[in-house]
Amino acid sequence: MIRLVLFDIDGTLIRTGGAGIRAFGRTADQIFGKPGGTDALRFHGRTDTSLIREFLRTNGIADAPWNVRHFLDAYVFLLDAELRRHPGELCPGVRELIAALRALPEPPLLGLLTGNVRLGAALKLVAHRLGEEFVLGAFGDDHEDRNQLAVIARDRASRRLGRRLAGEEIVVIGDTAADIACAHHIGAHCVAVATGGESLADLLARSPSVAVDSLEQISAGWVARGGAQSENATQWENLYQIGDTRWDKGEPAPGLVDFLSRTSDAVRGRVLVPGCGRGHDARAWAAAGHTVVGVDLAPSAVTAARSLASPSAALTFEQWDFLRPDNGLTEFDWVFEHTLFCAISPSQRDAYVEAIHQCLRPGGQFLALHYLQPRDESGPPFSVTVAEIERRFSAGFELLQHWVPPSFPGREQRERMFLWRRRPGAIRKLRS
Repeated sequence: MIRLVLFDIDGTLIRTGGAGIRAFGRTADQIFGKPGGTDALRFHGRTDTSLIREFLRTNGIADAPWNVRHFLDAYVFLLDAELRRHPGELCPGVRELIAALRALPEPPLLGLLTGNVRLGAALKLVAHRLGEEFVLGAFGDDHEDRNQLAVIARDRASRRLGRRLAGEEIVVIGDTAADIACAHHIGAHCVAVATGGESLADLLARSPSVAVDSLEQISAGWVARGGAQSENATQWENLYQIGDTRWDKGEPAPGLVDFLSRTSDAVRGRVLVPGCGRGHDARAWAAAGHTVVGVDLAPSAVTAARSLASPSAALTFEQWDFLRPDNGLTEFDWVFEHTLFCAISPSQRDAYVEAIHQCLRPGGQFLALHYLQPRDESGPPFSVTVAEIERRFSAGFELLQHWVPPSFPGREQRERMFLWRRRPGAIRKLRS
């Protein structure tokens, strides 16, 4: 159970329109006589203390505690003036999520994990009537290292609760790679929200527990579960029979089309497409000159795929359980999967990796189009992270490249393509 939720401020709770950056610049100019002295600073995900010390060093000013204090005293005064002129705005869904968390039967503690110094944080929160929402926090004047702020916040909450909190009882909500990193540092869950300075794709590359475009897309219940999805039993054949195939877009994946167009001179070979559905991706491989086998669990999917295939294509479809250890599928030059890994139960992912290894010849290539973070709070599809993919596959495969591909509408920035080469050796190495 989640007992502590820690919010970043800038870009997560509030967008101030650059009030803090302007106050930094005015302090550098008016107090230290360095106009433009903060222009080169990168503010996203930083602590105020680290920013001040960088300003001092790069401008030839002694990096001494009294200069840091002098800067901060002036900065918070000028920040207050900036916020009075332009307070900015709340990020979408903030007030609603906080209210929903407080309304849970066992509400977690709500705290802050921010690079703002304590007084700067208070000024920003009061400007948006959030000053009374948080019972504790860690701030930029507690430590200049953001990872250490996570430790401080955890320890303060532990003292308040009278016992040591474990990482899995904590959720960090933030908008930068630094927020994700400090969550990982204490073993906490992380909700990454793309309302600040970083894109959804950039955040997903850092493997948060959940990534959303805004806090409007996440419920208090999902936060309270640490981003874990509930699992529904899936009867794929029934879904085909009743026509509930919303994942089927009626055409090959844009990422695959893009890849095949960029590698049109690649050596042709035997291609396996597991979880082929109605065969759109398999037909694209065949049209590119490969010999293709598509397999799927659902008989109705295989029947539809056969009906859509050109009789002249080097293309066959079979109803088959790809995850069976004795599936008989071996010595392929390529395996391509399109959102199959995320569709199977997480408990079957080890079997999935071994099946891919078994199906490829040594040196064969595995091209995977992973849907990393579906918006659904239950699966399938189930959440996948870049870190998990790399951890599971690196023992048996060499990673050649990965990239953000073109996607169907609604999946933009949430997909990632990986190209692997099968290492020689026995499958047992994958279990070690």
